[in-house]
Amino acid sequence: MEIMNRKRGMAFGRAAMRYYPDLGYQAALRRFRREICETPGLLDALTPLGYEEHHRYLTPQEMQVIEERLGEP
Repeated sequence: MEIMNRKRGMAFGRAAMRYYPDLGYQAALRRFRREICETPGLLDALTPLGYEEHHRYLTPQEMQVIEERLGEP
């Protein structure tokens, strides 16, 4: 995984921009959050890992689940 801090993981905004590079920063954030909520089973898989909607960082485990469900950007 690129640009991943071993302790904190990846900044949520950076992850959003990886998935939606053609959008502006705020639009990418909104789209990424919506995608997490609307992808069947994704939010259910992230919740036990400690995911909360307004966290600023995604852990490596959370990013792994996201990439498994959404594919790698």
